[in-house]
Amino acid sequence: MPTSRRRASAALALALVTAVSVSSCSQVGGTPTAGDAVAPSRSTPPTSAGSSSDAPGITVPSTTPGPASASATGGSGGTVGSDGIGDPYYPTAGNGGYQVDHYDVNLTYDPPTNALAATTTITGSVTSEQGLSRFNLDLQPNLTVSAVTVNDAAATFDQQNAELVITPASALAAASPLTVSVSYAGSPDVVSGGTADLGDGGWYRTESGGAFVAGEPTGASTWFPVNEHPADTATFAVTATVPQGWNVISNGVPKTDVPPAPAGMTTSSWVLDVPVAPYLDTIYIDKFTTVDGTLSDGRPVLSAIGPDAPAGAADLARQTSAVIDVLSGFFGDYPMPAAGGIFIGSSTGFALETATRPVYTAGVDDLDTVVHELAHQWYGDDVTVERWADICLNECFASYATWLYQEKVNGADLDRYWKRIMANSPTNTAFWASPLVDMGPGKEFTRVYDKGPVALHALRREIGDDAFFKILKDWPATYGGKNASFDDFETFVNQSTGQDYTAFIDAWFRGKKIPDPQYLYPGTLGN
Repeated sequence: MPTSRRRASAALALALVTAVSVSSCSQVGGTPTAGDAVAPSRSTPPTSAGSSSDAPGITVPSTTPGPASASATGGSGGTVGSDGIGDPYYPTAGNGGYQVDHYDVNLTYDPPTNALAATTTITGSVTSEQGLSRFNLDLQPNLTVSAVTVNDAAATFDQQNAELVITPASALAAASPLTVSVSYAGSPDVVSGGTADLGDGGWYRTESGGAFVAGEPTGASTWFPVNEHPADTATFAVTATVPQGWNVISNGVPKTDVPPAPAGMTTSSWVLDVPVAPYLDTIYIDKFTTVDGTLSDGRPVLSAIGPDAPAGAADLARQTSAVIDVLSGFFGDYPMPAAGGIFIGSSTGFALETATRPVYTAGVDDLDTVVHELAHQWYGDDVTVERWADICLNECFASYATWLYQEKVNGADLDRYWKRIMANSPTNTAFWASPLVDMGPGKEFTRVYDKGPVALHALRREIGDDAFFKILKDWPATYGGKNASFDDFETFVNQSTGQDYTAFIDAWFRGKKIPDPQYLYPGTLGN
């Protein structure tokens, strides 16, 4: 979530950043300008609040294992689903024993009081081979649950911090369909501090009195019950009822069959039919204006411009289609049913690649950021990481996309830019100390923004442009709509080229020191 998460805005001239610590979403490092080199800009890291926040009722995924509930025998047959999906970085993130196919969130929200009342219906299936007698959903405890049904039968439930523990009336058979309906209400909020030095994430209030959602790795559970981990992607729909005078926008495309609203209220519905990770779902409620258009193939582009958004936000929104055209030349057909952006004047310190419609907040709303977040629609949104240790598959590629954009549109000399960075790198131990893959819990959103594109440019020069650009398109064409690991990518490169680049890739992406001389200056970079 944080990018991806905290983005630097503009590049600083002729200086190599010695350390970039990212707090939340997409981080855009430096972007080369035509014919010269500029270095990534700095991002000031927030203070970490550890594995839980000081805010009452808000909980982030722990980086230490929780109770050993996975595969425990249930009292009514079946097993007890795990309270974590199995990610070693965040053992209590997500849940086990089932998979989600679709979320349908039906909410009513009053902006002046921040009062939310909702029913979320989740459809999926049981994955536990022994069936399920109990399972969990993730939901922040400041949202109080009033009722739960499982397959249309009332279920018992217990809110244990950020875990909603559900016991169905009877055990669920292995591979059986699963429909869960949860009714709840409360005052949604951000997860303060978060983990991995990511800053806050979740339900934010705007300076104009509205609200929006952005957060990674935690954000979705601040407004609906969820299996909160990228390993379980799902389609998404939201129906929102708000007082008249307030507008709502979410992911995907608007639905035409909107239910009638109560007197003094207005209702809108949105649907995203492409499965994405839960942190990529968003909603924005405010008195915003819109900028609309179409992609080259006619798909709709719709952006929301908040009342406090910077003066240039609308002009930036109008560039969305042109940016997607450029990126499609690198990555293949745009994978989403719609496009656009949410431009908000409030400051969070990061932008986020929420599906179809990234969130841009004050200070992280320049063209580089737009390129980065739209690149994520392929790398991160369509192809989804299996584990947080694989985040380079999102962030390294989205960060390199800004280089490619500058090369294509402005004629930037990327070799010159790369060499300028490398001229300062041999003594920069901090730059090389962190690997780009499996960097350790709490360190995922760091070097991927500056070292990541440097490593990808080296790989490009090692395997050659033809092979590299073929991989850029073939990877999302092959893994779109799926989860993938960096191991998968490494194998993909070797299979695509017919050569073994394992040692080279390991030196640049898994290494904790400057690559050995035989890997350090590949191809034309050695001239």
